[in-house]
Amino acid sequence: KILVTTHRSPDADAIGSSLGMYHFLKLKKHDVSVITPNAYPEFLHWLPGHKEVINYETQKKKAKKIVNEAELIFCLDYSSLKRMEEFGDVVGESKAIKILIDHHQNPGNFPDFILSDVSASSAAELIYRFFEMLGEGRLLNTEIAECLYAGIMTDSGSFRFGTTTAETHRVVAKLME
Repeated sequence: KILVTTHRSPDADAIGSSLGMYHFLKLKKHDVSVITPNAYPEFLHWLPGHKEVINYETQKKKAKKIVNEAELIFCLDYSSLKRMEEFGDVVGESKAIKILIDHHQNPGNFPDFILSDVSASSAAELIYRFFEMLGEGRLLNTEIAECLYAGIMTDSGSFRFGTTTAETHRVVAKLME
């Protein structure tokens, strides 16, 4: 049982990364849930899988049950449990193995494993790299690509910010393909 989480007031990188990971893990036949600390903007509801996202604020009992049963928790696009407010305490108390994938500075010491690169354009770019590190890039499909592309495009400021690199464009090209 795998849980995918992200920060409070999730943006396109947070939701895109979470749903990209969700679709990847579903392809691998895992039992996967995505929980956000609170709601995210309606303009992101077009992302494939958004109806599967559980809002902790409105579904606390269900969310806590999922956290308690989780064997593995992916912590995406946040470096500190404080970024999840109350839900961060629930995740922090979980006995599950925690994997942090993030591009923000100063990753916390709560996860068991960390994939962190502050020079990355977005968490979504790191999620793509994670799939490649696993040798699973061939599993990319339209749903995963749309989710990750949304995260990269928005967190890179439509490819204008300084963290946009040639590697960012290579990743986006592969997602477009």
